[in-house]
Amino acid sequence: MKYTFHWSDYLVFAFWLLIYSLVGIYQRFRSRLQPLLCRHSCHCAKQEKDPVYIDSRQDLSNSNDQGDVVDTENLFLGGRQLSLFPILASVMASFLSAVSLMGTCSEAYLYGIQFILMIGAYVIGFSVASEVYLPVFYKLRVTSAHEYLEMRFGKAVRSVTSLIFCIQMWIYIALALYAPALAFSQVSGLPLWVTITSTGLVTTFYTALGGLRAVVWTDVIQLVILSLGMLLVVILGIIRVGGPERLWEIALSGDRLQSFTFTVNPWIRHSFWTLIIGGGGMVLSIYASNQTQVQRYMACRDLITARRAILLNIPLNAVFLVIQLLSGLVAYAYFVGCDPLTAGEITASDQILPYLVMALFDGIPVIKGLFLSVIFAAALSGVPEENI
Repeated sequence: MKYTFHWSDYLVFAFWLLIYSLVGIYQRFRSRLQPLLCRHSCHCAKQEKDPVYIDSRQDLSNSNDQGDVVDTENLFLGGRQLSLFPILASVMASFLSAVSLMGTCSEAYLYGIQFILMIGAYVIGFSVASEVYLPVFYKLRVTSAHEYLEMRFGKAVRSVTSLIFCIQMWIYIALALYAPALAFSQVSGLPLWVTITSTGLVTTFYTALGGLRAVVWTDVIQLVILSLGMLLVVILGIIRVGGPERLWEIALSGDRLQSFTFTVNPWIRHSFWTLIIGGGGMVLSIYASNQTQVQRYMACRDLITARRAILLNIPLNAVFLVIQLLSGLVAYAYFVGCDPLTAGEITASDQILPYLVMALFDGIPVIKGLFLSVIFAAALSGVPEENI
């Protein structure tokens, strides 16, 4: 069955894109107005104190170098004054991409919930990042992970790793934008160019205007949308399939609640060891050394705030992983006996989450637009950091 969007769904999607843009505009003018107000107040105070004071630009010209440093830190690190809540949300949102959102749902739909063992990987990866890597970065007060590599190994190593990182992020951005757009296009007929162009332009706009502060606060908004949208899908889905007990029965009979495998065979799809050890290494590579995360840690007010932001991501990511896996079980129970992939309604398993949303909320205006915003909030959360 082919589903379509109502005009109100497009309106909701456009509304959220507007909100992201306004955040960038606000952060842009906020960063410009504060220095101007400060200079004006200092100027007035000096005039009152010294009546013979002659206005001159000499003091301002002497502070140009300091101003450049301040502007750079404001753009790239938010002035190193960001508090716990926005950094906590931003660290979590930055790698909750649309690819992982749809992929985790598809994983549970096709193979079950063994992926829940990634919670153990979160404990390992986040803990090591907090206790081993973070103190080094703060002691050196680096702006980027690549700056540390230059200190340790020389400029050539920094140049090579920076180039590799740029290539990796170019590929990642392309996938982060294209994958959700393609999935939604194939299940709803929404033109690819509309979503790719609009999200790409909006992220570039608010990142260029507001710098890291705009990125962090839009990440907060995106995380709220993601959480509410996924909870709405899971709750309504459970109701539609007949309640939690019925969901459990269908998932159990379909072998989607299989026990964990402790074999050391590396050729099987998932095992306890590959998810805990291999997953721990993957989490560590992202949250301990990836520039997008190091930049956030260094934007915190102090080391304690940065550590709390990392460690609190363990329970938050665990909860969100459970929600994602539940969405896959809901999709399996909802489509049991009429698999849309087998029936040709969708062409790839990663389209199952968008297709589930279109089916659950068919005939309900606004909600599908909200979930379109959810998917592209996940896409947006991974894109702007790479533009800085």
